[in-house]
Amino acid sequence: MRVRATIAVAIVGIVLFVYARPLTLAHAAAHILLLRAGMHEHYVDVGGHRIRYFLGGDGPPLLLLHGLGSSSEDWSLVLRDLTRGHRVYAPDLLGWGGSDKPRDGDYSIAAQTELVRGFMDAVHLPRADAGGVSMGGWVALRLAALHPERVRRLVLIDSVGLDFPTTLNESSFAPQTTDEARHLLWLQSDQFAKLPGFVVEDFLRRARREAWVLRASMRAMLTRRDVMDGKLQRVTMPVLIVWGTADRLAPPSLAARLHAQIPRSRVVMMPGCGHLAVIECRARAIPVITQFLNAH
Repeated sequence: MRVRATIAVAIVGIVLFVYARPLTLAHAAAHILLLRAGMHEHYVDVGGHRIRYFLGGDGPPLLLLHGLGSSSEDWSLVLRDLTRGHRVYAPDLLGWGGSDKPRDGDYSIAAQTELVRGFMDAVHLPRADAGGVSMGGWVALRLAALHPERVRRLVLIDSVGLDFPTTLNESSFAPQTTDEARHLLWLQSDQFAKLPGFVVEDFLRRARREAWVLRASMRAMLTRRDVMDGKLQRVTMPVLIVWGTADRLAPPSLAARLHAQIPRSRVVMMPGCGHLAVIECRARAIPVITQFLNAH
């Protein structure tokens, strides 16, 4: 009876933990997927900051950059496909994931771009294919424009980086109420909008904890000083632009504008997909991306 009672208490404890901290469980699951993809955690010093990254796979180097409020773990659902043909580097940008989070840090796109260039130097990566989603796409685009010798091929996924009208403000990604959290999730994906209440509450707790860096990043982006309009003349490498037609954060019209400014670009629209098309619609997006990266 004592053993049964212990087991029952343990089960109740696990259920309560999952209910109270579902994102912690999701984080653990992401790490399992990373290990299955052959990705292992490392740290490197870049400009005096400790930067975490995951590395694994075999083949030509591929650098992946995550979006705002995200981390390298968010690539976990697609990495098994990518590591089959590439040596994948997935760093956490400054302020995110396991990287340093200095309160007085520079969280502008310009600073993050130089951080990525410094990261490439630190891990002895002279040139690589690069891919980024949302804010990470902006960083990858700026890297390709300022340092084209470092980028062989470029993949932009629902990428911001050009100027466009928006109602977003510096607090849009730092919700303070459940309704604000649900709205932010809806902006990113219809699938996220359907998440149960206890998951939304955990998302809100995390957003409150990270509110200062979310606001700092948005504040820097909203100054528009790092927008790339008219600055893409040196982006002459092959570029794949992947976009969800149902993206509510980065208007799908941005795909055509990027295509018009980048001579060797190709656009692939993902019908019905939202801002996280590479995850939400990965069964369609990843084959297109891998085919592009493997082209000679």
